[in-house]
Amino acid sequence: MLSKFFQSFNEKESINEDHSFESDLYNLIYEIIIADHEITEEEINLASELVEYYFKIPTLNNKEQFNKLADQQHFNTDLSQFSYRLKTSLSYEQRMDVILICWQVLMADGKEDQLEVSTARKISTLLGLEDKDFILIRNRVKDSL
Repeated sequence: MLSKFFQSFNEKESINEDHSFESDLYNLIYEIIIADHEITEEEINLASELVEYYFKIPTLNNKEQFNKLADQQHFNTDLSQFSYRLKTSLSYEQRMDVILICWQVLMADGKEDQLEVSTARKISTLLGLEDKDFILIRNRVKDSL
């Protein structure tokens, strides 16, 4: 009986596995969108536009994927897998762009929610960014408001 339980869990896990660059990127950025437990259309639109700007992925695809994660009420408990794959495939500057997107989405509502900030900090650390760069990005986004 117990082996049947583990088998069903492993089958479910293998069905939902998508290790594409885009999927990893969407999953990390979506964590910022959902961190404050409020998903707004403004955040999804902004994230979609920024992903297109920095990573040349069409906005329509981005919106579709972010909305799909929202519809599934997706919640990541472990960001290390996504961030590790991005860390190894992106340059340092591109990883800084990911955090820049996170901060811009985080500040979309004009509030610096602590849950969102701690999620951005966690993602930054997992992507291997130095604290000085995280702070530089944060200050740059806050100063632009």
